[in-house]
Amino acid sequence: MPSKYLRDPIHGSIGFDKEREKLVVDLINTREFQRLRRIRQLGALYLTFHGAEHTRFTHSIGVAHMAKRMFDSLQASGQIPQKGKSAERVRLVAIVAALLHDLGHGPFSHLYEKVFNDRRHEEWTRLIIRHGRGEVGRLLRRAGLVDEVLAVYQRRYRPSFVSDIVSSQLDADRLDYLLRDSFMSGVAYGRYDLEWILTNLMLARRGRDPDLRLAINAGKGYHAAEQFIIGRHLMYEQVYYHKTSRAAEQMIRTAMQRMVDAHRAGGRLPDPCPAPIRRLIETRGNLPVEDYLRLDDWLFLSAFAEWSVAPAEAVDPILRDLCGRIVNRKLFKTVRLSAEAKQKGFSQAMTSLAETFRRRGLDPRYYLLDDDATDLPYRDLAYADRMGTAPEDIGLARGGRIVAYLSERAVSPLIDSIRNEPRRLQRLCFPGAMRREVERRLKPFISSERQ
Repeated sequence: MPSKYLRDPIHGSIGFDKEREKLVVDLINTREFQRLRRIRQLGALYLTFHGAEHTRFTHSIGVAHMAKRMFDSLQASGQIPQKGKSAERVRLVAIVAALLHDLGHGPFSHLYEKVFNDRRHEEWTRLIIRHGRGEVGRLLRRAGLVDEVLAVYQRRYRPSFVSDIVSSQLDADRLDYLLRDSFMSGVAYGRYDLEWILTNLMLARRGRDPDLRLAINAGKGYHAAEQFIIGRHLMYEQVYYHKTSRAAEQMIRTAMQRMVDAHRAGGRLPDPCPAPIRRLIETRGNLPVEDYLRLDDWLFLSAFAEWSVAPAEAVDPILRDLCGRIVNRKLFKTVRLSAEAKQKGFSQAMTSLAETFRRRGLDPRYYLLDDDATDLPYRDLAYADRMGTAPEDIGLARGGRIVAYLSERAVSPLIDSIRNEPRRLQRLCFPGAMRREVERRLKPFISSERQ
């Protein structure tokens, strides 16, 4: 029986055996993993859905729990080919890789990457794991798991199904975040039949490929998989890409960008400026691991609050204003652009609108923001081959063989209708006081659709 319990609002009691899974417990207690308590899972979404205060920490523990349940379900049904110590090793690698998959996220998660884009969070995860002075790296080196965990992320690990458990269309990450994000944001879109999916998970071979891949029971599981995919699609439509959330995200991104631009233009740093943020600005994000680990949401939100009330001469005025709007939730408004926005006449209208903003004392680079939200709900095998990405189609298995895929029209007309079709929402974000001007000048290009 597990002897280390964590109470979780989604999964109830999450347990880790202090002997069998001691490494997992030790990793949770490292400073690198504890840092994830200070990074929200959904960035600025809490400014729209007030319950969405959960963190990368809680999600990552949930992902480890899901990976463990997936592996154990497959093992209980006799599908894991490894036995004894070999199976235990593979199981531990799966759980650890799932636990650490988000270790490299920066402040406000993906928003950080859009400004300081020298490295994506996946690269930071790799650097943190290999960091010579890090607690996570020390524990993994002691267990001899550094290369194996990184191989999972790079899809080089064998058996291949471990990478599928950690990253695929039906992985532990999505199994957790859909339920968690749905519950914490107070909506029902992301709910699905978790227990039935776990019951019907299978390992199967595709064609002549000898590797076992994660799949689902062709006879019993595909409707639950459909529900899961559609739930994710609706969460993007109604929650992740909500207009107010996107406006808040663009404001935070723009405030971070203004920090860099003000320093580039005149060497100006906001006062007071915490040392980790000062080094971040001066290096344009080219930080050593130790400095990167000092960056989190708490640090930036505290700085934003200070800068919003600092004397005018102490902080760049645009940065000061943006911080005040973020801290006090005076968020930008939005309009959704129609498909015709790329036609002739739009650029001229935008040029004229930008000039109006300037006359009102609003630099359009920071007050007239383009928001392009794109999601691809489902990628089939052909799309993956064409784009050179990892395959994400959910295989339907029977007798140890993948006999069909969820994207096939004969299997699921519903999934077929959304596969390989990017859902794109183009918006403009701007101060509410400028709504009349925006709507007047861009009237032919504003969509009548909601959201």
